[in-house]
Amino acid sequence: MNREDNVSQYTATMTIPTLAALDTVKQWYNQTMSQADPRVSDFPLMRGPESLAAVIGLYLLAVSQGPRLMASYKPFQLNRLLVVYNLAMVALATYIFTMCTIIMVGDGHSFICKTVNETLNGSHGGLTFSAGWWFMFMKILEFADTIFFILRKKFGHVSFLHVYHHSTMAVISWIGFKFVPGGQTIVYPFVNSFIHIIMYTYYALAAMGPQVQKYLWWKRYLTIMQISQFVFLLAQTLTNALSECDFPKIFSYTVFFYASTILLLFINFYRKAYLSKDKSQ
Repeated sequence: MNREDNVSQYTATMTIPTLAALDTVKQWYNQTMSQADPRVSDFPLMRGPESLAAVIGLYLLAVSQGPRLMASYKPFQLNRLLVVYNLAMVALATYIFTMCTIIMVGDGHSFICKTVNETLNGSHGGLTFSAGWWFMFMKILEFADTIFFILRKKFGHVSFLHVYHHSTMAVISWIGFKFVPGGQTIVYPFVNSFIHIIMYTYYALAAMGPQVQKYLWWKRYLTIMQISQFVFLLAQTLTNALSECDFPKIFSYTVFFYASTILLLFINFYRKAYLSKDKSQ
């Protein structure tokens, strides 16, 4: 009996802190979600983080298990599909960039300070919601980039930078649209979609075969443009964080830290892919 009593006491001792920890997490979650913008809740995938978490979970499962499942298969030839997919992404990026341009020009965007309600209550409030959601959804569609690499057995392209960038961009974009769906955040889809117009145009041309690939000497400069966008966004975010503006500072700090990690990873990629090659030649 003493032994059973000891086990019961030990179990109770372990259960109470666990329940307390779960209750703390639940309170933190409820408090955090209460600060979300209620106007975005009816958009697909925006009710709560569960749907996005499931999609990212499936994505990471495909990344971890895809190469093993493809081991006994020959690489798929997906050139026609890749051309269609990349041109569709060019069209979507162009649509987002156009919406952001209309919003920024029409509502007199300020790179120093622009609050969420200034944008959403302006003449293009509905367009701002549309641009924000499509930008977030585009980050999920871009998971297909990785799936195509795996199906073509180009496993070397599925690097840490690639997976980290794709998965975390979806998270950051979801958080941005959920909590601050306007104001300063319009700059991020504006700049990023412009870069993606050029990037997916390059990918579409590359998928057209050797007769086109010989003209794609500018891949190096595409990487430089990607690096430049993060330098610009870091400067923009730092300006917002230091200015006297009614915009959540925590979002600016988060984006600044995140963009810094992406910038360092891209610089490291550029150094290995191009600078090291230049030295060897």
